Amino acid sequence: MLRRLGQSLVSVLLVANLTACTGFHLRGADSALLAPLKDQAVLVQGLEPNSSFSKKLTAALEQAGAKLAIEAPVSLQLNITYFKEDKTATAYSAERQVREFNHFLDLRFTAESKTNPNLKPLESSIYVERNQIYDSRYVLGVSEEERSIQAELETEAARLLALRLAALR
Repeated sequence: MLRRLGQSLVSVLLVANLTACTGFHLRGADSALLAPLKDQAVLVQGLEPNSSFSKKLTAALEQAGAKLAIEAPVSLQLNITYFKEDKTATAYSAERQVREFNHFLDLRFTAESKTNPNLKPLESSIYVERNQIYDSRYVLGVSEEERSIQAELETEAARLLALRLAALR
């Protein structure tokens, strides 16, 4: 008898806990956190359309929910005013050979909301960098590592740019 009452009590408590969770909903794909630029038409100017950074920026904007526009009407206009991707030697060995490179991507841009004229246009910059240790014994791997670092820098800069645009809306 006591055992049966205990089982009933546990069942009632379990059902009560489950009914308390009915207000909980998982975020959908249209969540503002998952797609902060959802349904925004973005016009990008100042980049070569077929450059690798342009392709990565397009992917980052689409992942944030934006649609790239070719001409007006748009909700956001992005102007890339400065773009430089380079590397500098930062360390040398005793034999005056380069031991370390600093790869960087420097980007300056302006962004303007066309749907909300009360918002002040955003002028900002993004600077990302990575170090590469150079070893002359492994020349073949160095060029592949250099390409990999360059691709990572472009991907990171494009992601950061999409986040800045999301903050503008």
